[in-house]
Amino acid sequence: MKTAVAILVFTAVATCAGVVAGWAGHGLTPGSAWGSLLIGLLAAVAAWRNCPRLEKAPCTRWEMAMLVVFGLFALRAFCWVIFATDNSIKVLSPNNLGDMSLHLTYIHYFANGAPVWPANPIFAQGPLQYPVGVDFLNAMLDLVGVETIRGIIWVGLIGSAVTAYALLRWGRAFGLAGFLANGGVAGFAIVSEFFHGQPVKLEDFQAELAWKSIPLAIFVTQRCMLYAIPAGLLLLTSWRARYFVKEGEPKKWQLPLWIEWLLYSTMPLFHVHTFLALSFMLGAWVLMSPNRERWKLLRFIAASFLPATALVALVTGGFESHSMIHLKIGWMQDKDSFLYFWSRNFGVLPLFVFLLVGLVLYKRDRVAMAFVLPALTLFLICCFVVFAEWEWDNTKLMIWSYMIVLPFLWEKVIAEQPLWMRAPICTVLFFSGFVSLAGGIDVTHQGYDIAQRSELDSLVVPLQGIPVQATFACVSTYNHPLELLGRKVVEGYQGHLASYGIPYTETDEKLQALLSGSPDWRDLAKDLGVEYIFWGHRESETFPNSAQPWVSSAELVAADRDWRIFRITAAK
Repeated sequence: MKTAVAILVFTAVATCAGVVAGWAGHGLTPGSAWGSLLIGLLAAVAAWRNCPRLEKAPCTRWEMAMLVVFGLFALRAFCWVIFATDNSIKVLSPNNLGDMSLHLTYIHYFANGAPVWPANPIFAQGPLQYPVGVDFLNAMLDLVGVETIRGIIWVGLIGSAVTAYALLRWGRAFGLAGFLANGGVAGFAIVSEFFHGQPVKLEDFQAELAWKSIPLAIFVTQRCMLYAIPAGLLLLTSWRARYFVKEGEPKKWQLPLWIEWLLYSTMPLFHVHTFLALSFMLGAWVLMSPNRERWKLLRFIAASFLPATALVALVTGGFESHSMIHLKIGWMQDKDSFLYFWSRNFGVLPLFVFLLVGLVLYKRDRVAMAFVLPALTLFLICCFVVFAEWEWDNTKLMIWSYMIVLPFLWEKVIAEQPLWMRAPICTVLFFSGFVSLAGGIDVTHQGYDIAQRSELDSLVVPLQGIPVQATFACVSTYNHPLELLGRKVVEGYQGHLASYGIPYTETDEKLQALLSGSPDWRDLAKDLGVEYIFWGHRESETFPNSAQPWVSSAELVAADRDWRIFRITAAK
């Protein structure tokens, strides 16, 4: 536990120190990166020394089994989360095509020395609106000599190890199994194939469903979760011991209060949804707790208010993010029937949750009610209110309801059953999810291309002579080489912009007209803040009839067989 806490404290302090150093120095440098990492290391040592040691208790065979499964998943998923083969840079999961490309953009953008807090590299006309904490850490590692792909892999593996430990502390074997194998009934298709004599095909059966595999669709793709999930689970574990110990029970392990404050206050820099979920729980406890605990909670919230608010302002561009909250009854149910949608996505889990709620209310179990009732309230809110442009993004809140409920579901319902009933219950709950997990990391997967190394290599030297703040006009796509190398473009992948609620329609129309070679291209470039135009095979394929008027009237600053860069600000 001490080591896990120290790693999280190092991440939080080093990243925050780097943000401050980048702001003071108008961008990161190798020196400021080394200094920030050293400050993080000192904080980690202090955390390790101050964090109480847990009494050693041997893991049960089921806990060891789940840790082994988690380890196998993490090794497969993160050792190949991004990799190079011959001339290609690939990702293992198709879910990661757009996400990993975006993470590379942010890592290289900050490593290139972008001023903190910067303009958005995928939407140059607005401020960066993304919790970049883990990518910022990787940018600092990049500056001190850790190669980018290697740094991404090692951060993934270390984050996985800390997450596995936090899950073990929070929910034991059942919590680990629930995280790895959430799902409904889709994976049972493999059983149907077997009994009907059809070829058994292992795949992620939940890939097209609303309730996707947490490890595959969220943990591997959303790199911020490498910090958010373990930090959030350790906070919940500590808060349970601090505020909800029953009379007569011995005092349980809890984090030092300053570490609780640090992990919670810095959460917005890493994952806003997790911060919202934890804040919702704290707010519910203020309403539910007796006066003594209520004042303790209020003091903690008050102490966290200023730093947390400052970081929320930072990752929302000074609260300039456009509101994306809207009603959507039924979440992603759409035209599906109620029973079909919820049973296909969640299987029998809702039945056990209803039973859990009935039991804790009947027994008036104060501790269980304090966690289960707010968690389910949050889940129900997400079934009617969408907190992002895409309703699927509500999953990032809903998984917290799910993970919070898991240990209580085991303690109050399943563990109370005779041994011969527990196995079939766990099989019904988790079989489908395990099948999807195995299918998603199948060793037959060869990966998906996101870039050609030769194309990136040809651009590295020419781009060194162009300021990192310069804005490029190029086609809008998720893996443009300029973005992968950390350069700011007028408009990146529209899917990312839409998910952040960024209104890009007017900008897109102007960019389309500019690259089409409109007669007023100069005015369009000025309106968009364009300083350079990049013209490569993507632009030629997208705008085959473009007049390219800049060819004869702008300065050609760099060229290769497959691309050319023109400087508009130096136009004749």
